[in-house]
Amino acid sequence: MNISSVEVFIMRRKFYVLLAVIISGALIFSSAAQGFGGTKNIKAFFNNIKIFVDGKQQAGTPEPFIYDNTTYVPIRLVSTALGAKVYWDAKQNAVVISGKGQVNQALEQEIASLKSQLEQKDAELVQLRQQNAYMGIRIGELESSIKKLEEEKKKDPAKELEDYLNDEYSRWNRMDFDFDVDGDEDDLEVTIGIDLSDYRSRWNSTDKDDIEDWLGDIYDYVQDEYLDADFFGTIEDTYGDETLVEFEASGSKLKVDFKYSAEAFDDLEDDLNDMYGENLDDYSSRFGDMTADISVDGDEDDEEIFITITVDTSDYGDEWDDVKETDDAEEWIEDIVNYVLDRFEDYDVSGEVVNQNDDTMASFDVDSSGKVIFDWDYSY
Repeated sequence: MNISSVEVFIMRRKFYVLLAVIISGALIFSSAAQGFGGTKNIKAFFNNIKIFVDGKQQAGTPEPFIYDNTTYVPIRLVSTALGAKVYWDAKQNAVVISGKGQVNQALEQEIASLKSQLEQKDAELVQLRQQNAYMGIRIGELESSIKKLEEEKKKDPAKELEDYLNDEYSRWNRMDFDFDVDGDEDDLEVTIGIDLSDYRSRWNSTDKDDIEDWLGDIYDYVQDEYLDADFFGTIEDTYGDETLVEFEASGSKLKVDFKYSAEAFDDLEDDLNDMYGENLDDYSSRFGDMTADISVDGDEDDEEIFITITVDTSDYGDEWDDVKETDDAEEWIEDIVNYVLDRFEDYDVSGEVVNQNDDTMASFDVDSSGKVIFDWDYSY
């Protein structure tokens, strides 16, 4: 019930109380009159009394008066102003006021409206409770899924690490890698695959220090996420089925061991011929059109590489005589040695320069400081 309805209701009750008082007074007066034979002289006081109903002044005719400390007002005027009907019942010798039904009807309408609003709110509340119940079920399902995923990760750290490495490290230095991880929280073995049929030249030209740093970054992550796990693995050529690198955790550092097959030495040989077997006049014009054939013999077990540089003196005898034992010739051979050491830094590198008859024209070796030492031979 809103405020206006309450005010109406209170006003209506005041009205009926007032009417009851008036009627009672009228009946008493009538009874008294009848008891005294029908008429009685009274002393009434008129004091210009005004009548207001719902804030509006009503007509003052007949004028209200005061008798015996009671104020008497025209019953028809007040009843009509308050929405009630008044009529005289001659048979009963009574004043009849009809207005209660209208008030009850207004109240009933108000109550019906409030009930309708309440039913609507109840329906909305039921709907909200249903939605809340559904959301509670959904939240429970999501929490269960999250818990299940977390448990699966805890159960399979190898799979978790494998996914992470493939996301973060599968593309490096313009080469593609594939990670496969086996093990558990105590042992994690990582196999890194690369297809050298696509990236052989790029892999061969990559500095080993850069490869070690890349593997070191991976190891740092494993140390942070899997504190108790032993970490080791390999880098494999998936095309040639060859092991290129072996690595293993040693304390807080990662030990990296580069492996080379006969195919790796063949690749080195091809690279040396492409880079240093021709266009030698870039070092000095005295080389002229001279070319050289460079061969590599490697020993993986002993970590040794022997380089043979063959110059056909039947074609380039004059050119060789012009450049042998010169700074330009030594620079050329030093570049060859340094390129090999960049690829095989832990190997002992030595070699010789021979003619087409396999006669030694010069030999070279690398001392402990990394300097190339030459021995020029003229006996051929």
